[in-house]
Amino acid sequence: MNNNTTNNGINSSHENTPAPCYYEQQGSDNNSPIVFIHGSYASTSTWKKIVQQLALTHHCITIKLPGHCGMPDPDDFNAPNINTELAIIESVITELTVQTNQPIHLIGHSFGGVVALALALKGTVNISQLTLFEPVSTWVFKSVGDHNMMAQVNAFIQDYRESISNNEPYVCGQVINFWGGEGSFEPLPDFIKDGMAALTKNNNRHWTLCENMHHHRSALNALTIPTKLVCGSASNLIAQTIVQHLSHELPNAKQYKIANASHFLVTSHANACVDIIKDQAVDTK
Repeated sequence: MNNNTTNNGINSSHENTPAPCYYEQQGSDNNSPIVFIHGSYASTSTWKKIVQQLALTHHCITIKLPGHCGMPDPDDFNAPNINTELAIIESVITELTVQTNQPIHLIGHSFGGVVALALALKGTVNISQLTLFEPVSTWVFKSVGDHNMMAQVNAFIQDYRESISNNEPYVCGQVINFWGGEGSFEPLPDFIKDGMAALTKNNNRHWTLCENMHHHRSALNALTIPTKLVCGSASNLIAQTIVQHLSHELPNAKQYKIANASHFLVTSHANACVDIIKDQAVDTK
């Protein structure tokens, strides 16, 4: 492989229909693959600054989640199931690593962190390292009995869904402001706001997935994959608390906090994120 970005599809059961392309890849085969999963209301461009640096030495695979990046919507809106995402990622990893049979470094941001953690807990993929940038795995609050944080999450979801039912304009902005801080949404260009608005149904599904998921804390205690947990010093307390709980429950975890960063740290503080991925940062656990 060279340093050019390539796009390929996974096999389709429809002989005359091109298979959706659920990934992009870039970089070199010299080192083990790194698989990136973007968040909700986002795309593979989330990782652009980070991949530009890591692709010089690694095979970088960026996943396109269902309903995002031009991919078809999932077909499970009536009964959302995280296995919809996991099956896609498992297929991509199998296709792209079958020849080298190397373990992957799995990285997720926000809802992508939810998916990455779920895949690690499922245990179907050979993962050498796990890096989670502010995973919004709100189900962790139930697992550890943090009723206060769970109540805050539920209150937000209730208000958000009421706004969706009332067809309020740019309801997506509520989520961006919730995780990124008040005023995060307003400065965005209109074309980005419009693109996010079109993803509201998918984002609501993501909240349902987080509500429905449950793993006993013993499953977290048994997950021995080396894990980096990263949050920003200016981030939502809920996001920071998720990282703190996971750092306590996962037996082989390191916690990092990036100064002056908030939820969108993978784009605003890309160099610091690269240092953490490459184990060149001092942890602040």
